[in-house]
Amino acid sequence: MSVRKTQLKCLAFYWCFVIVISSGEIAQKKCEEYANAVYQDEDSPVLTPNAVNNKVSTCGIVEVPLVVGGTDAGSKEFPHMAVIGYGNSPRNAEWDCGGSLVSEEWILSVAHCAKSRDKGPAKWVRLGELVLGKTNDDTEIQDIAIKEVIVHPDFKTPAKYNDIALIRLENKAEFTEFVRPACLHVDMGIKDKRGIATGFGITDYDKSTRSNHLQKVTLDFISPDECSKYFTNGGAQVPEGIKDTQVCSGVLSGGKDTCQGDSGGPLQVVLEKPYCMYSIVGLTSFGKFCGYKNSPAIYTRVSSYIPWIENIVWK
Repeated sequence: MSVRKTQLKCLAFYWCFVIVISSGEIAQKKCEEYANAVYQDEDSPVLTPNAVNNKVSTCGIVEVPLVVGGTDAGSKEFPHMAVIGYGNSPRNAEWDCGGSLVSEEWILSVAHCAKSRDKGPAKWVRLGELVLGKTNDDTEIQDIAIKEVIVHPDFKTPAKYNDIALIRLENKAEFTEFVRPACLHVDMGIKDKRGIATGFGITDYDKSTRSNHLQKVTLDFISPDECSKYFTNGGAQVPEGIKDTQVCSGVLSGGKDTCQGDSGGPLQVVLEKPYCMYSIVGLTSFGKFCGYKNSPAIYTRVSSYIPWIENIVWK
């Protein structure tokens, strides 16, 4: 992951300073720092005076390439995955949006998940979840109250431009083998041909059946020119067409997509380095028809907002 370069000319010392610290260097350093959480302490099985703790890998990323098609995620496979709840307590909350842990106390999601039309503001974040409502699966969940939600200042409904928000946790998340942050994609270009989307959204397009088990699906990255063909009418969500602050992804032959309930969840790629880390390329924003032919979905492009994110999360 390379640091994004800027071609802007420094007009004054102040502006030079802003340009330097907003190039993604902070995000990249934090990525390398958080990668250390992949290794957890393991006590020595032999009780000796010189016994020491061993560092062992807790990486849960599936090594074999994913096929195109939704399937159940594995334990520890997406430790940055967050679920956003609406309700007075985690027990009665409705978990209707997704997000990504990007630091000890910040979740990255979309702006339209900050408040539910009928359930009120987002109140809770759950980390480490694999199967909603199940307590005996191989997980250790953390339910944390939301302290504040910062919506991007240029997000204006009903359009989905600048559909991005940062959620601050009341208490810091504990990094474990089940919970740790993801990295942020800082380059405007995307080298990978496919990304992986995750969420607890609808899996049966005819019956609107939601999955209690975290789902993963491999989707093609679609060029802006190709994507524009499927959003020619614009509509209320993209009245000015698809912008470079958005990413288009899907399977044009149909059958696989992100849907309702997946909003805010990550579209990610696996990094070569650091070991066992994902890079969040996009945030699930909206689509036309879930899983239909020639109907890709639109994701908020994370790299377009790196300065804004860095300024809040690591100020």
